[in-house]
Amino acid sequence: MKHLSWTLPLLALAACTAGLDDTGMDTGEDPDLGLRFGFPVEEHDLIRPPAMGVDHDPVQYEGAWRITCTNYRGDSYPYCYDEHGGTDFILDGGFTAMDAGSATVVAAADGEVVSTDDGHYDRCHADITSLDVSCDGYEMIGNHVILEHEDGYRTKYWHFMSGSVLVEVGDEVLAGEPLGLIGSSGYSSLPHLHFGLEDEHEVAIDPYAGPYSQETSWWCEQGDPDGLPGDC
Repeated sequence: MKHLSWTLPLLALAACTAGLDDTGMDTGEDPDLGLRFGFPVEEHDLIRPPAMGVDHDPVQYEGAWRITCTNYRGDSYPYCYDEHGGTDFILDGGFTAMDAGSATVVAAADGEVVSTDDGHYDRCHADITSLDVSCDGYEMIGNHVILEHEDGYRTKYWHFMSGSVLVEVGDEVLAGEPLGLIGSSGYSSLPHLHFGLEDEHEVAIDPYAGPYSQETSWWCEQGDPDGLPGDC
C-alpha cells in the first residue's frame, strides 16, 4: 500500500508495551450480543486506514519476516504484523498532526477505569540506524487507559500523548467519552492508538469477524477491510 511509510514494519515491535499489553491470540468464541464497540477515536478523518489488526498466524518470525501475519480474513501486512495482539489506528500526518492537536481517544463502550498511566515521554519513534524504536534516552513506558466492561471484558488504549489522560482509576465512563489524545509513548514507532480487547482470563480477542477469528463482530459497524469501524 503506497500510503504506508517504511516505519510501519517497525510497528510490529512498537504496538505492544511490556507486561500489560503482552497478550496472546483470540479465543475464537462468539461474543455476547450485549457488548459492542464503537470506533475508539473521535475524529475519524485523522486516522489513516487500513487498521493493522490481530495476527492469527501462530508462527513467530524474526527480522524482516516479522511482517508475515494473517489477519481476521486472511490478509497479511499491512493489515497486521507478526504476534500483534490488538488493533493499531495510525494518526494521519504523524508527529505534525500530533503537534497540531492530535486526535481524541474515546471509550469504545461503557465501562470502569481500572488502570491508567501518564506523564511518560511521548515522541518515541522509528530509528533508521538501529532499525528499532527509540525514546531518545527516556524510559520506554506507554501512557495508557484500561477499561473493564460487563462480564470482565477489558479494552486497552495505549501510547497516549503525555499529560493528556483525562480519567482516573474508579471512574465510570460512557461510550464515546474522551480518554486522552493519541501520542507515541512506549514501544511505538509513530503516533497511533493501540486498541486491545481481552477476556476475563487476559486472553486477547480480535474484535473483527472473519474466517480466522469468529462469526460475530465486536464492532457495532465493522466496515470495509480498507476502511475503519463505525460508531454505534
